[in-house]
Amino acid sequence: MNTSKQSGQGYQHRDNLFIDTSLLTFIEQQLLSNSTVSSAQFFEALSVLVEEFGGTYRRLNQSNQEMTGEDHLQLCQDSAQAKSAINISRGSSKAILDEYGCAIPSCILDVLTTTLLAEQQNMMLSLSTSNVAEAELMEAVFNRAHDLLTYSTVHIEVLRPIDNVACIAQARQRAEYSQPKALVSHG
Repeated sequence: MNTSKQSGQGYQHRDNLFIDTSLLTFIEQQLLSNSTVSSAQFFEALSVLVEEFGGTYRRLNQSNQEMTGEDHLQLCQDSAQAKSAINISRGSSKAILDEYGCAIPSCILDVLTTTLLAEQQNMMLSLSTSNVAEAELMEAVFNRAHDLLTYSTVHIEVLRPIDNVACIAQARQRAEYSQPKALVSHG
């Protein structure tokens, strides 16, 4: 997972991170242009999130591959253009490297980007995950991102996964207690 950060690769240093120049330009010139969040605040928040949650994400998603910087930039641009869509990727992104030159978990940048976009658009977004551990982690990261960006309103809710057996049982229970209604009224 170790990725070299040679000067020819086009990384810029922000806080404790190395950011691909193309992604940095997008973040500073497009993503943050309509925001009250400064570039320094954004990258400080990202650095804190990587430090606090990076190891946990790496353990949870060990089998996922690294994304290229170009792929992650495209994902961020798509999220900014279609603001009602949530693009949370899995794996690690070579677009941002931590202080040790390792690709960061891509979903941490996605969480911060989504939080920023939801605040800008004053939207409430719901996100479902595949397992309980991932849901708990996502909820913690979204809450911490809100705190770090000093937002007073939470715009993201993480829905806990429900197993199919529980869903079927709930549906049957609702069907058993509902009153049958006539399709045609006589009178």
